[in-house]
Amino acid sequence: YNENLAVISMDSFLQDRDQAILWRGPKKTAAIRQFLSDVAWGPLDFLLIDSPPGTGDEHITILKTITDAQSVTVTTPQEISLADVRKAVNFLQVAEGKVLGVVENMSYVACPDCGKKIYLFGEGKTAQAAAAHNLPLLAEMPIDPALASLTDAGSIEDFQGDWLKTVADRLAEK
Repeated sequence: YNENLAVISMDSFLQDRDQAILWRGPKKTAAIRQFLSDVAWGPLDFLLIDSPPGTGDEHITILKTITDAQSVTVTTPQEISLADVRKAVNFLQVAEGKVLGVVENMSYVACPDCGKKIYLFGEGKTAQAAAAHNLPLLAEMPIDPALASLTDAGSIEDFQGDWLKTVADRLAEK
């Protein structure tokens, strides 16, 4: 816990971290609504909801519950992920949800010796997909072992990379 960061997850309620949650639409919808209405969030600048890829119940519930919700789609450079993003953006446009832009995760690896960007999954596909929907590409986030390690340790707030700040600054402008 960080004084500026509050988190809730179904994972927090499981007795066994490897336990699967076998819920269908109505139970998922009820859980999302309960997280949004029954959690004492306090004053918020932002509420970030990490939802699964796709166009399912979770997204419809969020859009109907938070009528002024704004979204950022996150993808990786692989075509299978970009296909999901195109569907999600189309869904949000049909549902009249506001899309602020696209973030590409695992965009590249920076060589630890020279800093050169190595595009393991190809380059430029996400920028093209974003442009096709008239959306900005907000960031190309590298694969970063330090970030992965801090995330696993529950200490993401200690990360020193500047590309997360760039995304936050660009979103704050909107």
